[in-house]
Amino acid sequence: MKHIGKTISWVNAGASGVAGVLVLFLVAHVSLDVVMRFLFEQPLNATILYVSAFYMVAIAFLPLGLVEEKNSHIAVELLVERFPGRVQKLLLICATLITAVVTAAVAVRTGQEALAKYATGAYSIEAGGKVITWPTYFVLPVGFGLMSVVSALKFVALATGKDSGLNSLNIEDPYLPKDTPNV
Repeated sequence: MKHIGKTISWVNAGASGVAGVLVLFLVAHVSLDVVMRFLFEQPLNATILYVSAFYMVAIAFLPLGLVEEKNSHIAVELLVERFPGRVQKLLLICATLITAVVTAAVAVRTGQEALAKYATGAYSIEAGGKVITWPTYFVLPVGFGLMSVVSALKFVALATGKDSGLNSLNIEDPYLPKDTPNV
């Protein structure tokens, strides 16, 4: 199971790396648009479309697997922290299973939508030009699929008491507390 977890960690790191590179592309694209607009009065065509449909979608959804792997989603624990340890573990197992199932369902549904957009050749008209947008629809099933796979592996690890092998790419930060469990 550790080998599977390590492989999933590498895939998550790669997807998040792509999102990180796209942040740089976004900054460069917008900066170039601003320079072209104010210095040469010739803005780049479709900048808003590229930012909203391509960059932002990928930046938001590709890292979902890594966020789930690192337990970095927003959580508010008002009551659960007061429950006994066994109840907390049971709730964690249930929540992890629900996360895996729901994100798998979202991945399947967004995958169906992506295939439909691919089949129709979805595009947008921007500044008199045709910009193909169907590839952006495939980012959501990838992101939610990765999150589902991570959740499923975490569920199996929690249910069996074995180490998932996730977080194998961690570099220890001496300034962060060491009490976060690796699931």
